[in-house]
Amino acid sequence: MAKVEALQPIYDEKVKKILQLLGEGFSKEEVAEQFRYSTYRSMDSFMNRKNFMWDKRKGNYVPADALKATLETLVDYPSDRVRRVVMELNKEGADLKVVALKIGFENHLEMASYMKSKGFEWSQEAGNYISTTPPILNDEQGVSNDGTIGAQQDPTTSTGGDFGQFLPLLEWIASNKDGLQSLLGTNVAAGATGQIPRFTLPGLFVTKSVHMTTTLDQMVRDFSKEKNINQREIFEVALIEFFQKYGYEREVETLLQQNA
Repeated sequence: MAKVEALQPIYDEKVKKILQLLGEGFSKEEVAEQFRYSTYRSMDSFMNRKNFMWDKRKGNYVPADALKATLETLVDYPSDRVRRVVMELNKEGADLKVVALKIGFENHLEMASYMKSKGFEWSQEAGNYISTTPPILNDEQGVSNDGTIGAQQDPTTSTGGDFGQFLPLLEWIASNKDGLQSLLGTNVAAGATGQIPRFTLPGLFVTKSVHMTTTLDQMVRDFSKEKNINQREIFEVALIEFFQKYGYEREVETLLQQNA
């Protein structure tokens, strides 16, 4: 179903005065009191009818279509499932419980838990989930105190943080790179580049049933889809790294050498 177009904000005299007072630094409670509202929530309802929504970061009301547009243009979604949830809730008349079932969750509470694990929290003002992670600028840009974008400062000289104190540690790590890689296992290099190791293991395949929670099972499914790796390989990598970490280094080394 096509998305219903957002209505244009209505700038009547009352709306303009509310926006002006909030822009001058008055709180929502103070402005609501001036207009004889019982609570600021009554003022919220009035502004919603005028097609405005409260923007907590700006401390003022903004056109509803502008606030919701940021959900589609400014967010870097960590998974396709997160994007689908946000886009479904962005539709006119969307219902949390209906969206949860449509996306494949057991209920809206499970969807909330999943979204929280991905760095998204519910915003009553936006009527949707919003990212709790601030946007990341590219390597050549930074944001000044007045909000303008400019060249990034040298971290070794910036007053925002003393990066130089970590240089001796980094030099020590670089000089002991080989030993650290050996200590941490053979997959350090792969992990550093974000690549998931693949193993060719000897023996026949068997079917093994395991019990796990639905949330962990969904996490495996999501990871498999997002990283383009089948579930068998996920468990192989997880088990091998588990054995390496908890006392089976020699056994794992022997196993991997059989196909070397």
